[in-house]
Amino acid sequence: MSVTSGAVQVKQSPPETSQSSTLHRLVTWKSAFVVSLGGSLLVAVSLGTIAGDLGPASVFVWSAVAIMGVLICLMIAEMASMYPHKAGGTATYTYEAFKDFAPIVGAISNWGYWLGWIPVVAVNLILAAGYLKSFIPRLTTNEELLLAIAMGAGLYVLNYFGLKPGVWSSVAMALFALAPMVVIVVSPVFRPALFHAVNVFPFVPLGGSWHSMTSWKLIFKDMFLAVWSAYAFEAASTVIAEMKDPHKEAGKAMIAASAAGVFAFCLVPFVVLGICGATLLSGDPSVAFLPAAQAIFGKIGGVVVSIMLIAALLLGAQTAIIGSTRTIYEMSRDGLILKQMAKVNKFNVPVGSMIWDGAVTIALLAKFGTNVPNIVAASNVGYMLVFMLVIPAFIMLRYQKPGMERPFKLPNVFIPIAAVLTVVNWFLFFVGGAQWGPSVMTPGVVIMLTFIPFYLYRRYVQDRGHPAPIAAPLGHSAEHPEIPESEIEFSGRHEVFHDTTDVAAE
Repeated sequence: MSVTSGAVQVKQSPPETSQSSTLHRLVTWKSAFVVSLGGSLLVAVSLGTIAGDLGPASVFVWSAVAIMGVLICLMIAEMASMYPHKAGGTATYTYEAFKDFAPIVGAISNWGYWLGWIPVVAVNLILAAGYLKSFIPRLTTNEELLLAIAMGAGLYVLNYFGLKPGVWSSVAMALFALAPMVVIVVSPVFRPALFHAVNVFPFVPLGGSWHSMTSWKLIFKDMFLAVWSAYAFEAASTVIAEMKDPHKEAGKAMIAASAAGVFAFCLVPFVVLGICGATLLSGDPSVAFLPAAQAIFGKIGGVVVSIMLIAALLLGAQTAIIGSTRTIYEMSRDGLILKQMAKVNKFNVPVGSMIWDGAVTIALLAKFGTNVPNIVAASNVGYMLVFMLVIPAFIMLRYQKPGMERPFKLPNVFIPIAAVLTVVNWFLFFVGGAQWGPSVMTPGVVIMLTFIPFYLYRRYVQDRGHPAPIAAPLGHSAEHPEIPESEIEFSGRHEVFHDTTDVAAE
């Protein structure tokens, strides 16, 4: 693959007002990488559940979906380098591939992306509140729920003041979360007696075999659940439009996110299973790291792992807020949902989408309570749909725009790889998803359908049936002449300003 630098297109403009629809370029690939760490740490959500189902074969599930996630992440990096002005992440590239002949496909993909992100906030807050309850055992269920809502409100307030405070808070939370996790992974190197090979070998599905159709059906069911976590390190793509130099740094961000994902989803399940075994991990799936921490740290392990998971879960919620609000923001700019959701505040944060995001988070907490696996499976109806469409979009853009600048370009062998991954994702959606049953999958389908009234109201009421045309990407217009990189630094940072003539315009 090749990574080359490209000129950034800029327009020197006065400061934006609170009613503009502009996101400023303030962060680097390192900040995007920190954002992605929240996705990598989502292994904590279903590690215990899948280990209880499959035992040693759970390591196969996590490794398989992690490798698939890395390949997809690299494809997203190429598309991100093509559209560095696009906010909202992975699903926006599907829109670019389909917008000329079937824009509704991209719109559905964007809505599915949001549906995949928003339950992360509710799920992680529920689990974090559960770990806090271990310090305050007298908390009632209702008080635990109120605690989750309070933590969520705090994260939304933090994000109101801009991306940088949110990213730096993510750095702090990542350090608290990653340090104990790294200790768990490397502990068998220094204390080999901690790792029990009998917990992993023979490497076969728990209570089954690799030749059993029943075992494979359960594997596909759990792979459907696992991709919700393992694909999530593509979250780095959600802030590419806010990078100082996305042409150079989009690829770096996605590669770094992929490396963290491999660590989280290949090594962590293997080591934790070897230390604890499937029985301990599945005893209380929501605290899957607790037995491993106790084995390493002793009685203090419970406190250490609780702090670790609270930090990890809050980081995941923080990542989800950044990703989901930028997705809704970009959909509004593209003329797909209500105009109000593209408004930003004086800190250049998409506050319109944040209000909607927060309201849905509270509704999820009130509706589903603590049934985490079902929430994840239901939301994956939308999230899997994104990857069922964005990988074909990668292939389409290769043929639609062969001459378009790609500062980060993959070898051509990724085209057949993309075709294979498309088939695998569609298979997991229909075969793996079906194992969860209609009671879980139907709510996800219903939430997906709520997109329709938003789309119709925007198109036929707000835009009166004549949506504003999507503007050309920066650098494809005479209004945005190319300026050498050495000349585009204002007050120590690079700035790129979108045209704000119309909230819906791009």
